[in-house]
Formats: sequence, structure tokens, C-alpha cells
Amino acid sequence: MLRSKVKTWYVSLLGPFVRTAVRLGINPNTLTILGFGITLVSACLFSFGEFRWAGLIMFVGGSCDVLDGHLARSTGTRSTFGALLDSTLDRYAEIAVLSGIIVFYLFNAEDRDLSAYIVLAGVLAISGSLMVSYVRARAEGLGQKCTVGLMQRPERIICLGLGAFLGEPYLPIALVLIAVVSNITAISRLFYISKNTKS
Repeated sequence: MLRSKVKTWYVSLLGPFVRTAVRLGINPNTLTILGFGITLVSACLFSFGEFRWAGLIMFVGGSCDVLDGHLARSTGTRSTFGALLDSTLDRYAEIAVLSGIIVFYLFNAEDRDLSAYIVLAGVLAISGSLMVSYVRARAEGLGQKCTVGLMQRPERIICLGLGAFLGEPYLPIALVLIAVVSNITAISRLFYISKNTKS
């Protein structure tokens, strides 16, 4: 319920941008690629340790990801390829951002022992993020709806963005939280589908 209300509020907030994009004749796929490019800039900033700027730019890229879908619906230009492009670039964007954080802690952290654990958390966060999306996509391919779980992509962006804004030591905490909860979400989806198919 809360997630739905927040999403509705955020979409209404972006309404003027959608209407402007419609007037300018911007293609939703162009917006998808633009958002991906912005997120790559965020990933680079993470790798240089510019966490607050990286978090801000990541939110801008994430907003483009929200806008492209609503623009496609508003203009009646939804397509199979557009949906596939959006999902594919979302995965690459998450890999890029989390890899940027891993690069920073791998080469720039002062405490080498602690940085090793943070790098491990980053790898697990990438794995969990991908598996959350994969289990849903595979389940839907098998005719099962599967949207359960706490750490879906919007939650991951918000968690990582807040950690980036707050800086040390909150970014590593956010990374660990994503690593743990995203993998729990992926596993919980397996149990959910198991229960549904048995019934």
C-alpha cells in the first residue's frame, strides 16, 4: 500500500516532464538510453569517491527510467523491443553503479581488511539484484506473476542513493543491506512460486 502511494506521488511529480517530452516528440527509447548514460556518469563518480554527486545523478538517471515507461503509455508507443531495452539497460545500469563502488573500495580505501568485506558485499549486491529480476522474469515466462519481496529496483535505488548522500559509513551499510535483502527477496520469490504451483 505504502509503495503504491509513494509511486503514485512520484509519478504525479514527474507529470510536467512527461507532458514536455510529449510536446517535444521525444521517443521513449531515447529517454531510456539517456537515463542509462546518466547512470554511467554516476557509476564513474562512485568509483572516484564522489558519493553525494553520484547519488544525486543516480536519482536523475532513475527518474528517466520512470519517465520512459509513462511516456510510452502516454504516446501509445509501447513496444516489445522498448520493454526489453528498458529491462536490459536497467540491469547494466545496476551492474555499473555497484561496480563503481567496488572499484573505489578496491583501490582507494585506507582499511584494506574492511574494504575486502565491502567489495564482497558489492559482489553479493550485484548477484542479488540480478537474481531478483531474473526470478521474476523467469516466473512470468512460465505464466506466474511474481512481484513479492522488499528489495526491488526502486527500493535498491533509494537505499543506495540515501547511503551515498549520507556518505561514510552509511554507503557500506546500504550496500550490505542490498546484498542481504535482495538475495532474501530472490529466494522468497522461489518459495512463493513453489507454494503457488503446489496449490
